[in-house]
Formats: sequence, structure tokens, C-alpha cells
Amino acid sequence: MEEHSDNQSNTALQHQLAFLRKKERHLTIINNFATSLLRQNTVEEIIWSITTNVIAKLGFVDCVVYLLDEDRQVLVQKAAHGEKNPAAHEIINCLEIPFGKGIVGYVAQSGKSIIIKDTSTDSRYIFDDALRFSELAVPIILDGKVIGVIDSEHPERNFFTNDDLYLLETVAAMSASRISHAQAQEKLHQYRLKLEELVESRTSKLRRLVLDLRRSNKDLEQYAHAASHDLKEPVRTIASFLSLIKRRKEHIPKEETEEYLDFAIDAARRMEQLLNGLLDYAKISDTNHDLTAVDLNSVLENVKRNLSVVIADTQATICYPYLPIVAGFETLLAQFFQNLIANAIKFHRPNHAPSISLTFTKIGELYHFKFQDNGIGIEPQYADSIFKLFTRLNNKEDFEGNGLGLSLCRRIIEKHGGEISVNSKGLGYGTTFSFSLHPPTF
Repeated sequence: MEEHSDNQSNTALQHQLAFLRKKERHLTIINNFATSLLRQNTVEEIIWSITTNVIAKLGFVDCVVYLLDEDRQVLVQKAAHGEKNPAAHEIINCLEIPFGKGIVGYVAQSGKSIIIKDTSTDSRYIFDDALRFSELAVPIILDGKVIGVIDSEHPERNFFTNDDLYLLETVAAMSASRISHAQAQEKLHQYRLKLEELVESRTSKLRRLVLDLRRSNKDLEQYAHAASHDLKEPVRTIASFLSLIKRRKEHIPKEETEEYLDFAIDAARRMEQLLNGLLDYAKISDTNHDLTAVDLNSVLENVKRNLSVVIADTQATICYPYLPIVAGFETLLAQFFQNLIANAIKFHRPNHAPSISLTFTKIGELYHFKFQDNGIGIEPQYADSIFKLFTRLNNKEDFEGNGLGLSLCRRIIEKHGGEISVNSKGLGYGTTFSFSLHPPTF
């Protein structure tokens, strides 16, 4: 009897020691996990710490940490230990469980932990990577709201104990506030990034606005110069001939009066052309619609139809390959090419039929075009000034015009985000215009 009693005492003592060792081990795991949490700053680091610093240390063969996607009302696998985690922070065949479905969904919906002793008898069990007969699922709760679930499975029936349940509930409670803090920090970081992007966007817009204002101021300076010179000339002409008619109305012959009136009318028409040109120039900035995909082949065909009479009269030839589609404003690009072609025809060399060629290459994200003619050319020193308002390098009596055509061309290309320049070896050697346009990105 005494020997039997001693055996019972030894067995009880062994159970007690085993229980204490398990408690000590659990406390050590919780302590180490708490220490590790202090070093975790992101949600990903925290949930993977659950699997590596708790589950792996407990010797469980499987565990998955789910987080709730509130917008879609699904629980998403975010960290794992076991066969679901073949390497590093990797999950194979990532599973999503609808809120309220399966054992995990039930725990998320009820907010209560659960131990399933035999999953084969539970209709809620959802097969994932392998069939396991025991399951322990614990909600991660913050301020009375479930934000995730720690779910562990084991191939043996009746594997999980209330001690395991208590341990995972403790881990879940410790993780909840840390996850919430990390989520808040991540949202703050995303907000800061969006704010920085917004500031950068606004700053870029302001920079563009400043550049546009500088360009507008420069245009206004040129406009003021034009108003004081080019526009005054026809006004003076009109005033002079009308004054002559008024002073000599009693004695001036009818034929002479009509001649004076013709001069005044011609000056008025020139002034109208100048004002219309300025209006066209100003309108380019008002084109604020979205860019569209523009087929330059179609644009050139329409331009050639518009200029068909002058092309036929001068026997002009216009050669170009199949042209690309670009991002732009079709009306402005038609105006651009019409101005260039009309200019090339107008300034052709005597006894030489105008010959025009248009070629292009794509370099990086831009189409680079060359528009060449065999006309009278320009002297190299005028390459920069030729695009200024009312700039005319030729005698007014030899060539009609108001000096606005190339200014319009430059403004149109700049409106499209490109650049334009001119090159000529000198008088009699023709002219080459180089400009760039963007391909569509929409």
C-alpha cells in the first residue's frame, strides 16, 4: 500500500512539475513575444512575429494569421507557419474567407475563441492545404471590434488544450493594440505621401503657371511693340488720307478722292489682318480641352485640300512617309502644318517649284520631325528671332503677310509640350524646321 501511495505521489509530482514547466515555457514565450513587439513597427512585422516567436516556439505544426478587410468583409491570410509558409514571409495559395463563413469566419463574427476537437464532425471546417483534425481559433479584438483571427490546426484529434487557448488569447490581446498602432502609423504615412504628392503637384502647377505668366508677359511686351509700330502704320495711313480728303474736299478731283479712299481701305484691311492674327495667337492658350489621338496623315490630307489651289498654281510637291498618331489638338495641328506649308510655298525661289519633305524619328518617348523646303532660306543670325510676333525678314512689297505665321507655329508646338527650332545655311539654301510631339499615352 505504501509503495502504491508513493507511486501515486511521484506521478502527481511529475504532473505538477510538467505543468509548471509548461507554464514557465508559456510565460517565457509571452515575455519574448512582448519584447519582440517593441521592435515591430509595421502590421506585417507584428503578424509574422506571432508565427515565428509564438507558434514556432510552441511547436505547433500549423498556424495562419488572418486580418479583416472591412471594405470587402473577408478575412485574408497575412502570415503563416507550417506548410503554408515555404520560405521567408511567403504564403502559398493565399486563402480569403468571407466574414461569418467557416470556423475562422464564425470566430470573427462572434468574437469568441473556439477549440474544435475533431474537425471531421464540424460542417464549418474549410479545407485549405491539408486536412487536420484539431483546430484552435482566437479573435484579435480591439475596442470590442474583431480585426483578425489567429487560427492553428493540428493533424491529431483533441490536440489543443485550454492552456493553449489562454496563451493565444493573451498573444491576440497583446497584438491588437500594437496592430492598431501600426495601422494608424501606416495610414499616417500614406496620408503624408499623398500630401507630399499633392504639394508636389500643386508646386509643379505653380511652376508651369509662372512659366506661362512669364511667356504671357513676354508676349504682351511683343504685343505692345506691335501696337506701337505695326498697328500704328495702317492707322496713320487711314488718318492721313482721310485728312487729305477733308482738307481738299472742295477742290479734289473725284478720281483722286477714290484713290485716297482705296489707300485708306487697304490700310484698314491690313489692320484687320493684324488684329485677326493676334486674336488667333491669343486663342491658342484658351484650348484647354483634353488631348486626343490625332492621325497626322489625315491632318496633312486635309491641309493639302485646303491649299490645293496654290499647290497646283506653284506645282509644289509635298513628300512624307506614313506618319504616326500623336497626342494633340487636331485643329491646332492642322493650323500648324498649314502655316508651315503655306510659308514654304510663299517663300519659294523664283523659277523653282516648291519642294517640301516631312520626315520623323522616334527617340525615347518623343517623335522628332524635320520639315524641309527648297525655298529662299534665312540667314543663320535670324534663327531665334523668326518666331517672334510680327517678325518679317523680307520686304513687305515682295511678300504679303503680317509676320504672325511662325509665332503661331511656335505657340502651337509649345501648347503640345514640344519644342521647335529652325535651321538654314543661308539665303538660297532652303529652310529646315525641327519640332517634337508626344505619342498618345491614354
